[in-house]
Amino acid sequence: MTPEQLSRTLFQSEELAYHPIAVKFITSLSGIPEGVKKFGASSGESNPKSFLCAMWGDCLRGAGPFYTTKSQQVCGGGTISAGFGSLLPLEVAEKFMIGDGKLFGNMDALRCSLASTLPFRDGEFDAQIVGPLAVMNEDTLRPDVVLIVCKPFQGQHIMRAYGFDTGELVHGIAGGSTCEMVSSYVVKTGNPTFTLGDTGGNAGLALAPDELIVAFPYEKLETAVRNLPRICRTSSMHKHKVYHEH
Repeated sequence: MTPEQLSRTLFQSEELAYHPIAVKFITSLSGIPEGVKKFGASSGESNPKSFLCAMWGDCLRGAGPFYTTKSQQVCGGGTISAGFGSLLPLEVAEKFMIGDGKLFGNMDALRCSLASTLPFRDGEFDAQIVGPLAVMNEDTLRPDVVLIVCKPFQGQHIMRAYGFDTGELVHGIAGGSTCEMVSSYVVKTGNPTFTLGDTGGNAGLALAPDELIVAFPYEKLETAVRNLPRICRTSSMHKHKVYHEH
């Protein structure tokens, strides 16, 4: 199936609110395909900046494909998740990430969370291309990761379809930054996952409180999509008289 077919089938079968988006990691700027514009090319600004999660949110709403680099990132979590490297020494982040009402209670917790997402090496990638899955291709724009924003019951269908023939379970990830949990973690493990996200990432993506993200390595997405017509979608519980404790 082509990226467009995968996107259309997912969108129609599960009645998604958003079309899936795709992420491609670029090791060198020379590898950016001809015709793919840099983020903010139409803004008139010399080097417009944003959050990576907000850029993904733009693509959810139809923008792209475009590419972005480290110099355009506002958030250190985004640069780490893209493999660009951190924006500032980790110890400096302590001022705004550690303490009551912030993200972690101590530096050890922050370091543990970062390590758990299996981060890319600093500078492993020079750019990231992001756009709707439907406009990508199997050649110069072949995605690495596909992100699907959905309701829990829709995600349950997609993950059930993925394991329909094998019984393979999909393990979720939570407790870190949205962008980090669905980037290097998916690439390094080679497995799909789902996440509830985090406060900042979900705000950047402009997700509703009842939406989550399902993330697939591109090469494994077709397994799930082809099985969507085959899965059970209704419970047989209504056939039984069920007693409830009071």
